[in-house]
Amino acid sequence: MKVKRFFAPDMRQAMARVREEIGPDAVIVSNRRVAGGVEVVAAHEHEYEAAQAEFKRERARKKRRDEQIRLLTGKGGVPVSGHLAEEKERARARIAEAQRDDEVPSAITGNRNQQIEADDDLETILASLKQRQRARAQVPPQSAPPQADPESSFSGYEPEYTSRPEPVIAPGPAPERGALQEMQQEIHQLKAMLQQQSQLSAQMEQPASPLERKLNALGLSPRLQKHLMAGVELGTAPDKAWQNVLARLAESVPVMGEEFTDRGGMIAFVGPTGVGKTTTIGKLAARYVLKYGSSSVALVTTDTYRIAAHEQLKTFGRILDVPVRVVDDSNSLEQVLQSLRNKRLVLIDTAGLSDKDPHSRQQLEMLESVTVRMKKLLVVSCSSQRQVIEKGYEAYKGLGLNGCVLSKMDESGSLGEALSFVVEKNLSVAYAADGQRIPDDIGVGNKRDLVSRAVLTAQESQSEATLGGRNDNVAPLFNAG
Repeated sequence: MKVKRFFAPDMRQAMARVREEIGPDAVIVSNRRVAGGVEVVAAHEHEYEAAQAEFKRERARKKRRDEQIRLLTGKGGVPVSGHLAEEKERARARIAEAQRDDEVPSAITGNRNQQIEADDDLETILASLKQRQRARAQVPPQSAPPQADPESSFSGYEPEYTSRPEPVIAPGPAPERGALQEMQQEIHQLKAMLQQQSQLSAQMEQPASPLERKLNALGLSPRLQKHLMAGVELGTAPDKAWQNVLARLAESVPVMGEEFTDRGGMIAFVGPTGVGKTTTIGKLAARYVLKYGSSSVALVTTDTYRIAAHEQLKTFGRILDVPVRVVDDSNSLEQVLQSLRNKRLVLIDTAGLSDKDPHSRQQLEMLESVTVRMKKLLVVSCSSQRQVIEKGYEAYKGLGLNGCVLSKMDESGSLGEALSFVVEKNLSVAYAADGQRIPDDIGVGNKRDLVSRAVLTAQESQSEATLGGRNDNVAPLFNAG
C-alpha cells in the first residue's frame, strides 16, 4: 500500500510534493500543523480506504501508548494517588481477613479497621507492623500473652487484651503474619513506583541547556548530539561553545570535495522513487556539457515502469544534444553500457521501487550483474524522515555505494536528519541540490556550507513557527548565538 507522510513549511509545498511523488490521483488521508510547517498523509485514490484504516489503527496505537505514559507519569485521568488508594484498600482487606482467622472479636476488628481507615500515612503503618512482629517473635508459643504495648499498636489505637486471652499460637507462621508480610511487599512496591514516577517527572521537567536546544532545533540525532557535546569543556562561554560544536559538526560531515563527474566513467544514481534522481542527472549533465561539450556524454535509463521518467530524461537529452538509451527487454543494461564505452561520462537513471514491488529484486540484480565498472551514488532527499532514508540505504548498500547526493534541500524544514545519516554511515556527500533550476541549483558537497545551510534552515523554520503563533523560543537562541 503506497501511503506516504510528507513534511513541508506550508500546505502549498506539501501538496506539490504529494503530486510529484504520488501523482495526480493522490488522496489526502490527513493533515495537521507541526513544528516547522505541516504534515500531510496521502495515498493513491484506489488505496484510500486501506490508508484510512491503517491511519485509524496507527492513531489507536498512539492513543494506547499515550495512555500508558499517562498512567506511568500520573498525568490526567486517575492520578497515582488513586492507584495508591486502591492498593491501600486491598491491604486493609487482607488485614481484616487475617484478624478474622485469628478469632479476634468482631467489635474489636471493626474498631481496628476504623482506626486504620483514619490513618493515611503508609510509613506509620509499616513501622507499627514491623514493631508488632518483633513483639510477637519475642513471645514463647505456649506462654500467656502480655498486655499490649501502646507503642506497638496502629498509631496508639491497639485494643487491650485484658478482657479475653489471646488464643494459643501453634508453631509455624500465623495467618495474620503472612497477610501482613504480603501487605509490606505491596507497600514497598508502591513506594518504588512513586519514587520512579518522581524521578521521571524530574527528568521531564529538567530544562535543556541553550546549546542542547539549538542542537535539537537542527534536527540532529541523539547519538550525534552526544558526540558533539562531549567535546565541549565545562565553563565554556555559550557563544564559544556553539561555535566549537558547529566546527566539530562540519569536521564530522564526510564530503568528496571535488567535481565527481570530472573523473568520468559510468555513474548510476539509485534511491527510492521521488527523491530527485532524474532531475539530479539533468543538472549534472548540463554542468558537464557547459564545461566539456556534449560529444562525450550519454544518458541511460533503466526506469521503464514510469513513462514520465524516461520521457523527462529524453527531454534533457534533446536540449543538451546528448544520446539517451533506454534499457528494456530488447536491450539489457550490459549491452547498453558496452555500446557506450567510447563515452567519457555515462549517467544512469534507475527505477526507484518499493520493497513490495516484484520488480525491485530484478532491478538490483541487473545493477549487480553488469561487468562494466560502474560507480553508484545514493540520492537522499533531505525532506524525507530518517527512517525513510535508512530504508533506502539498506535497500542499496549491497551494491557498494561510492557516495551520495543530498537533494531537495530547499523543500526541507530541517537538514539535521540527512546530516546525521551521512555522518553515522560515513557516506561522502558528492553533491548538494537545493532547487529545480538546471544547472544552477546543485553544487559540490562542502562541509561548512552544509552546516551553515542546516543552521539557516532551522532558523527560518523557527521564525516561521514564531510568526505563525507557535513561538517555542528556538529562533531567539539562534539569533543570540
